[in-house]
Amino acid sequence: MGESTASFATADYVVFTSSLCISFLIGMYQWFKSRGRDSKDFLMGGGHMSPIPVALSLLAGVVSAISILGNSSEMYYYGSQLWMNVWGVIIGAILTAFIIMPVIYPLRLISIYAFLEMRWRVRWLRLLATILQQINLFIYLGIALYAPSLAISSVTPISTNTSVIVLGLICAIYSSFGGAKAVVYTDTFQTLVMFSGIVVVIIQGCIEVGGGPSAWQIDKEYGRIEFFNLSTDPLERHTLMSTIILGIYFSLSTYGMSQTQFQRWASVATMQQSYLVMAINVVGLVALWSLIYYSGLVVFAVYAECDPLTAGYIEKIDQILVYFVVDKLGYLPGLPGLFVAAVYSGVLSSVSSCLNAISAMIWKDILQPLPVFNNASEPKAKTLTMIISLVSGGVGIILGILAGSMGGLFQASYTIAGALASPSTGLFLTAILCPWVTALSALLGSLTCLAFNMWLTVGALLYAPPAEMLPLSTDGCPTDNTTTTITTTATTTITPTETPDEIFQLYLLSYTLYGAIGILITIVMSTVFSCILGGEDPSEVPEDTVSKTCLRFYCWLRNTRLCRTLRSCSSSSNISSSSSSESRMSMKEHVWYSSPVCVLCRVGLLCKRGTCRLRFHPTRI
Repeated sequence: MGESTASFATADYVVFTSSLCISFLIGMYQWFKSRGRDSKDFLMGGGHMSPIPVALSLLAGVVSAISILGNSSEMYYYGSQLWMNVWGVIIGAILTAFIIMPVIYPLRLISIYAFLEMRWRVRWLRLLATILQQINLFIYLGIALYAPSLAISSVTPISTNTSVIVLGLICAIYSSFGGAKAVVYTDTFQTLVMFSGIVVVIIQGCIEVGGGPSAWQIDKEYGRIEFFNLSTDPLERHTLMSTIILGIYFSLSTYGMSQTQFQRWASVATMQQSYLVMAINVVGLVALWSLIYYSGLVVFAVYAECDPLTAGYIEKIDQILVYFVVDKLGYLPGLPGLFVAAVYSGVLSSVSSCLNAISAMIWKDILQPLPVFNNASEPKAKTLTMIISLVSGGVGIILGILAGSMGGLFQASYTIAGALASPSTGLFLTAILCPWVTALSALLGSLTCLAFNMWLTVGALLYAPPAEMLPLSTDGCPTDNTTTTITTTATTTITPTETPDEIFQLYLLSYTLYGAIGILITIVMSTVFSCILGGEDPSEVPEDTVSKTCLRFYCWLRNTRLCRTLRSCSSSSNISSSSSSESRMSMKEHVWYSSPVCVLCRVGLLCKRGTCRLRFHPTRI
């Protein structure tokens, strides 16, 4: 294998530009059809969209170019253990369907963050979650434009900044003018393009090594196949347990609490259709992710004896799939263009979904409640949302260009953006599953989670050593293009200033556990703060904003179990009703120390009947 010079033939340009033009024309067509319709139709497609296109749009919004390039390189350089996260995705989707969707879908919201205001009847908690998600989406927007542009520019004549600008403009225009319907139908087309591009890579890779079984055998010989690492060490990068946990967190945070995906499953007419959307999407996601994962293993089989990264043909691991296309498919006119179109489709689908979500959040959560916009007519509201989407696209282009000059901060920004998601996810689960939590306690719990996540991710970026790749070889490379002394991975060029034994152990925690830990911190700390500051009265909890099962359990605790315990404790004491106040306080102190259930009445969490005379916190029991 010699060193390839990237080039696009005329057929590649035709295929690639045709894909972009089709996406653009779909957006313009939906804009032409939707003239005169209201802002709800622009943001939610009118709430009566067909389930199958919506499911494919949901799939396209989840599978970005980062997935296509990053997941395949993960298989190539670190092995197949991450593949098991698809089981966690399935479990998380089931939890979303049973816990989150039955509560949120009937509310028929445009912004999912309006749910927080309905649940706790305070606007500032909604604003906090909206701002966190806005920061997260804008950072993701810039990275989603920059990362694939960087990879593609290294093997094609298209420069990074040109790619960022073209992608950003196309997404901004068709999502701004066409709204949700343009995004959904364009995503449907882009999903088909992504499937086609990945299948072409797999077929060509299998041909190169003599078939699928041969590729699998080569992967086994070089230690790439691992599915059941049963280790429970949380510091190990990938295990069966940690990858499944990652998949569950991904589903809950993406399908359940993300404005981007909420606008998909909430845009159909009935709850049954939203379940159908979720089912089709999960099946499609498992299939597409599995194809992407398998493509990485097939590409490794092709380059098992001459790794392009170690040999110096590429500079970053995320370039491996694009390099394979140019190296092995360049002789077939149009196929490199098809694959690049597939990668760009991943960008277009993710960015357009982000822009549509950002428009909904800025309009519904920030601008519309203001007196200036509160009484805006529907035509004016739709025009404003179009302008918001267009401006957001411009901001994304600027962030995408700036990402190229950020150096090490680029990865830091991406990791910090991920740290913003779990407090919001935990906040939604707390709202649904914990009816005893007050707004103030929820705020303190989510801020505690945010502070912990930021500390942990920044510490890991600064002090944790880079992940160690599996062994790579250049033994089969042509001698004129290879440095014979390089026989392992690129990580050998990075020397940590500290050994793992000297680094604080939490900084070495597997990144797969960050999200789940963040959710647990939010829920647990919100409950703890409710115990300290006082819990929510069940009669004041809006029943349609919490899980009915959890609310019944909470009421059962307050009105049945605890009061029986109190009566039992009171009847067992020999203190008469005519005793002094000091004696009555002594009786209450006796209740406090004698029962683990009665302890909760001291902080007003569960008790409701009578008057609690405990010191420091008078309340109703």
